[in-house]
Amino acid sequence: MNNDRLFVLLVRGTLFTPLMARNALKSNVTWCSYPFLPPTGASGCLAELLGETRWYEGNSLGLDARRLERLPAYQGVFALGAYPIQWQMSRRHFRAHLGSIFNYEAAIWSAGQNEGKKLAVVEELLADGLVLVVASHERAKLSALHGAVRGRVAPLAKKGSIQLEYLSQPELLDLQPNNATGQEETVALMPAAEMGSLPQRRFLPGQALVHYVPVRSRPLANKQMEWDIMSSVWDEGLKFRQGVPIFAGTAGGRNVGVSHQLWDWVSGSAA
Repeated sequence: MNNDRLFVLLVRGTLFTPLMARNALKSNVTWCSYPFLPPTGASGCLAELLGETRWYEGNSLGLDARRLERLPAYQGVFALGAYPIQWQMSRRHFRAHLGSIFNYEAAIWSAGQNEGKKLAVVEELLADGLVLVVASHERAKLSALHGAVRGRVAPLAKKGSIQLEYLSQPELLDLQPNNATGQEETVALMPAAEMGSLPQRRFLPGQALVHYVPVRSRPLANKQMEWDIMSSVWDEGLKFRQGVPIFAGTAGGRNVGVSHQLWDWVSGSAA
């Protein structure tokens, strides 16, 4: 276990569109969304802003996945996801593909076909904004990242976009390795086995469900991707189970923490 303190940067932004962060278990006809942006998506979003080359949507361009920690100036800096402010999931609705010919009698369509498709059933996250959570053992790199991305507009998930707040000073948390007392609220994903409380409000669709979340990606030789998947939960105010190894500190008068297991997975320390 790495006993170094962990610094966490919170970058707040305004969503211009609903968030569609496709669930790893989606099918061609059911597009369910995470109620947050997974670490892999948040890493790609920041890499898009900080990298020297632009990314364009499309699987045929032979481009590698964007990862924040692969940029030379930000080695050792890892995105832990992005989490909504004042949110709810949309009602499930149909989404048509322009130019497609739909067939409700045929079997489920496969990618590449333009006939025999069925309307996709879609859900999206509706929120005022997102908070990007970025962590490192090096405070200076997080301060530099804040200066480089503040005020900028970035593409996000499936055809979304976000504008990051322009703040003169970074919002940084200084967290120390410790065992949870049971009073710390998580600021990022929590492994399902570490959950110590339930939300103190009426459940809404998508709240406090167990999600299979990609937390780290790696490119394969054939341009395909492989993901490390963590069984995780997230909701505002969720507390860690007592005794769980975390990085702990305070924010706004509250006891907060980041799962040590999540950090190990995202940073590759668990490999």
